[in-house]
Amino acid sequence: MRRRTRRGFALLAATVLLALASALVVGTFSLSRALRRAATTTRARARVETGVTRAFGEVLQGWSGRLDSLPAGASVVVTLGADSLDAGLVLRRRVSVSHVDHDLYAVTVDVCALDCAHPLAQRRARLWLRRSLVAGDSAPPAPVTSWALSDLY
Repeated sequence: MRRRTRRGFALLAATVLLALASALVVGTFSLSRALRRAATTTRARARVETGVTRAFGEVLQGWSGRLDSLPAGASVVVTLGADSLDAGLVLRRRVSVSHVDHDLYAVTVDVCALDCAHPLAQRRARLWLRRSLVAGDSAPPAPVTSWALSDLY
């Protein structure tokens, strides 16, 4: 009877198993990083969406006679602080109020997560408001229509 020689088979099998295990480890690490990045981006988008509404609310709440006295065609930048409700995710907010016509105003809000030069998430929206300028009228500005909010990007 002839004896078969199987030299090096165990070494080859161990090398293949080691390569397969390392490929699985690298794939798992890569997938976990991608999932974490997707979760962070999704959280930033949600924060930016709510940040736009909060910024509009702060501008309307802080509406003053200074904004009413803008001449038609002029605009002013309203300073809002950074919104940091979530630890680690700071929203930068820029707001511009423009007096478009006799009683028509445009409030433009630009909100970006982290850095505005390279934002993780960003949204720009405009709200059209009608403000009655009758003497002694202290009513807050009201949206022109129920769909007065328009997304710019």
